[in-house]
Formats: sequence, structure tokens, C-alpha cells
Amino acid sequence: MVVIPNGVDTTRFNPKVSGEELRQRLRLAGHRVLLFVGALTQWHRYKGLDVLLSAVSLLNRAGEDVRLLVVGDGSLAPEYRSLARSLRISEEVIFAGEVSDGDLPEYYACADILVVPSKDPSEGFGLTILEANASGKPVIGSNVGGIPSVIQDGKNGRLVPPNDLSILAESIRQLLSSHDLMVELSKAGRQIAERYDWSIVAERTERLYESVRSTQGNV
Repeated sequence: MVVIPNGVDTTRFNPKVSGEELRQRLRLAGHRVLLFVGALTQWHRYKGLDVLLSAVSLLNRAGEDVRLLVVGDGSLAPEYRSLARSLRISEEVIFAGEVSDGDLPEYYACADILVVPSKDPSEGFGLTILEANASGKPVIGSNVGGIPSVIQDGKNGRLVPPNDLSILAESIRQLLSSHDLMVELSKAGRQIAERYDWSIVAERTERLYESVRSTQGNV
């Protein structure tokens, strides 16, 4: 068996993309911004947005100036908006809805950290992690499913236990409070993402096909 991972466009997602205009438009200038990217559907409930909303509530009650930018839409959007209201963080959460592929790099660029708070092994390969790393952003993700195959704890991000909003909130706080660590994880993340560039993945796929064809030809 040969495993060839998904790839990422490291030209489209890169640290040179500016997110300042979007920050101004969404009134995020001067705030620390967390990003969540995922469908808000019943099938994707395992993505754990409810856990992240609760963690943001903890952070804000502790005096941390944090905003959450949610990219994605679906049938559960009203439920998550209601949860934000009940947690009294409606002003701190922006539900951006669906974002086009062309605009997505700007959303990564305007954020400080991508958070992937998935709750169970249903989570597959973390493509959003690669997109964030390619954009020069560190990632905090749950230690479940395919997430640990992309996040190297302490190198390009942090791994946390699933469903533990206290540890998630503290990990976010610690990372946001250390500029040097943010820079270190961001640089390493970009280097890791470059290994998954589509040109490399395509070449590996082509070599595999050629290998199989050559083997069949010799039978």
C-alpha cells in the first residue's frame, strides 16, 4: 500500500497575502483573531465549533481580547449563533458564512491562529491545517482522527485533548501571549506545507502510476 496525502497550493496560500483590508472591513483591527473553517451541518457537528465557542467565552471572561471568525455555513448556523448569544460573546464572534475559494486565502491571512477543535475520530486529513500553515499561521487542533498526521505538536502547532475547552482556551492564551513561539511555529508550518505542495503530490502520484504500469508490463 502506498499513501499519497492531499496537497495544498502554496502559491495561493502564502504569508505574502495581506489580510489587513479584511480586518478593517470586519472590524478586527487591533484584536487577536482565531479562525474556524468548516461546514456548519449536522454531519459536521464533530468539528467542535461548540467547544471553541465555549473556549472563547472562557478567554473573554478572563480578560483576553480575542475574536473568533467562523468561515462556513449550514443548517446548524442558527444553533451556533444562539450558543454565542447564550455565552454572551455575540460581539466577539463573526459568522462569515460561505467564502469563495478565491477569497479564502485572505481569511487565513487576517487570522492569528487556526483552531481545529474536532471532537472525535470522524475528522479526516486536515486540509485546512495545511492551508493555514502555508499561509504562515500556526494551528491548534484536537489530538483525534487525521489531525495528528499533519500537526507536529510544538513544531507547526499544538495538539490538545478533544472536548476539553479549558485546555483549549489555555493553549490559545499561551500561544497568543508568546510572539516568539508564534513566529517559530509559523515558519516551521510554512516549511511543512511546502512538502505538501500540489506539484510534489502530483509528481508522487505520477511516479506511482508509472511504477505500476512498468510492473504490469513485465508480467
